[in-house]
Amino acid sequence: MKIDIWSDVACPFCYIGKRHLEAALEKFPHAKDVEVAWHSFELNPDAQMDYKEDHYTLLATKYG
Repeated sequence: MKIDIWSDVACPFCYIGKRHLEAALEKFPHAKDVEVAWHSFELNPDAQMDYKEDHYTLLATKYG
């Protein structure tokens, strides 16, 4: 079985999903027959590369 996953390395929910998948595969008796293919996904392609603020200030400004 092949599982294709599109994930953003900066997304905390993607990381949670990754950990859940790993935990499920540990319990799956046929895990050795599973191929996981990771693909990059960019949540915000218009995001700036450099910010003046630190991450905490940036998130506080974005989410209040």
